[in-house]
Amino acid sequence: MRNKQGEQPVRGSGDDDHAKPDIPNLLIVIGASAGGLDALMRLLDRLPPSLQATVVIATHRPPDSPGNRLAEILRRYSGVRVNEPEDGESLDCATLLVGAPSEFVTIEGDRVSIDAMHERAMRMRRIDALFESAAEFAGPNSVGVVLSGTLWDGTAGLRAISDAGGYCLIQDPDDAQFPDMPLNAIRRVEPTRIGTAEQLAKCIVEIASERRCI
Repeated sequence: MRNKQGEQPVRGSGDDDHAKPDIPNLLIVIGASAGGLDALMRLLDRLPPSLQATVVIATHRPPDSPGNRLAEILRRYSGVRVNEPEDGESLDCATLLVGAPSEFVTIEGDRVSIDAMHERAMRMRRIDALFESAAEFAGPNSVGVVLSGTLWDGTAGLRAISDAGGYCLIQDPDDAQFPDMPLNAIRRVEPTRIGTAEQLAKCIVEIASERRCI
């Protein structure tokens, strides 16, 4: 395994044979906050429509934010099908799921769980909560991606993915409009890869190329 200086395909720290049987497929969870839309668009633009994985995105967006149109915006850049999930929706392959700003999205088994967010403190943990649920249910089949943002949401969740044997991808702070979230993650987690949004997309494609959804 190499960090951002290396160019060879990367592998997670866990053994896929120990993955929980209820989620055999690859689960990619992406967290972004301030400045994250630019990184998301650049990353998603380079993912193939046939990506052998489910992608779930969590961002910090106030309920009255123009970012309420995030799913619509991402459809313009993503070759992967973009859906706004419903509670209990299955994790289909080659699908990108992005919840509404007022929703707290986590993973339970092979399905999406959605709760309404009524408190600011809950909203500020939405990335960690998604990542931690991915680590719990997907284990070494989980891929956590931390993009541009402020403060520390995503760090604890990425650490949970690392402890579960999954892959930890972090945007290069020099490539991020707001480097705090990537920097905090780098300080606490041994990354599988640090890179630009484009390099992280390439890494995701390399990881998914070894998989076939079942």
